Amino acid sequence: MVLDAGSIERGILTVESVPIRPQSATIDVFCILGYSRFVLYALSLSFVLLLSGCENDLEKLNSSHSCVRCYLKGVDLTGADLQGANLNWSFLEQARLDNANLTDVNLNGARLAGASLQRTVMVGADIRKAILVEAIMNKADLRHANLSESVMSYAQLTGAALDRANLTAVVLDHADLRGASLRSAVLFQADLTSANLYQADLTLANLRWAVLEQADLRDVDLSYADLGHAKLEYADLTGALWIDSIHRCSNQNCDGKAY
Repeated sequence: MVLDAGSIERGILTVESVPIRPQSATIDVFCILGYSRFVLYALSLSFVLLLSGCENDLEKLNSSHSCVRCYLKGVDLTGADLQGANLNWSFLEQARLDNANLTDVNLNGARLAGASLQRTVMVGADIRKAILVEAIMNKADLRHANLSESVMSYAQLTGAALDRANLTAVVLDHADLRGASLRSAVLFQADLTSANLYQADLTLANLRWAVLEQADLRDVDLSYADLGHAKLEYADLTGALWIDSIHRCSNQNCDGKAY
């Protein structure tokens, strides 16, 4: 603002713009640009390290058959021979393991959501507390495997062999188990809500306290199975075979219509 005698006499104030040095603004811009470059560099470096870590983990697995807490998301291990491998708590989401040999493998706590394990041999495998949500395991061989406390919601297990498998407290809601063999399998406290077990073989299976609400149990073989206190509300048991099976349920779990 500039005041002169004439302006004062005329009662007019003249305002002139005074140039402001843009030092602080320039500094702020440079700071932002520098910070942005640093962030981009850090992200790219992290991405490179992640990729290299994945490659190193894969090399480690191939060389020693042991890779605990490894990052192997999306890796292609189709047909791989990993018998007895230790993959404890490893990250294998969306991995391709079709036709692989995973006999006696340790997958305790592993994350296998969306993984493909079709026709994979997993006899005697330790798969406790694993995450297998939406895993594709059609015709997989899981005989004698320990899958207790694993989460297998929406998993595909059509034609899978699960004879004598330990499925205690496993979550198999909405899973597809059509034609699967579960002879003498332990499904104590298993959650099979809305699961499809059409024509599955559950001979001698332990289904005590299992939840089978709204499950498709048509043409299922339940011969000598133990269904003590199992929940069967709205389950479809049309054509199911019940030779000498044990079924004791509480009043709230039985509607008297399905069997």
